[in-house]
Amino acid sequence: MFIADREAIVNHVMAYSHLIDDGRLEDWYALFSDDVEFVSSGPELGTLTTHGKKDFRECIDDRYGKPTKAARRHTQGNVHVLEQTATTAKLRCYMLISTVPDADKLSILTTGVYHANLEKRNGKWTITRWYIEADAPLNPSAVPAGAEYTPDPRYVIPGA
Repeated sequence: MFIADREAIVNHVMAYSHLIDDGRLEDWYALFSDDVEFVSSGPELGTLTTHGKKDFRECIDDRYGKPTKAARRHTQGNVHVLEQTATTAKLRCYMLISTVPDADKLSILTTGVYHANLEKRNGKWTITRWYIEADAPLNPSAVPAGAEYTPDPRYVIPGA
């Protein structure tokens, strides 16, 4: 059962990239528990945290739910399962987020690390905590209602 769970854990987390890039947001949201904690951190911008799927969805829909011309790809690699029990797991993997705005261009938006906590509930794995640790600052956006924002103490962003 340990090996079957390991495969299910890794597959669950790897589905993240395919589903979000395919625009299958409802299937993508289904990867997360109703009580998910979502944390996104990057240099200069600081850290944004939401608790619960409602606030998580509002944050994602506001920030990323708009269609774009460029194909976006979330690439994951160097998957490392840090801990695994019969009902819990912790995993991390490198991320590379890119776009292809034109046929002869590739733009790297950022690299970093995804950290995931998962629980096995009712026989299925679900993500209970997702922490994005970006290596480069991303475009700032408004902090959605229900989100907590902690600025990066090394930088002052006007209006933040």
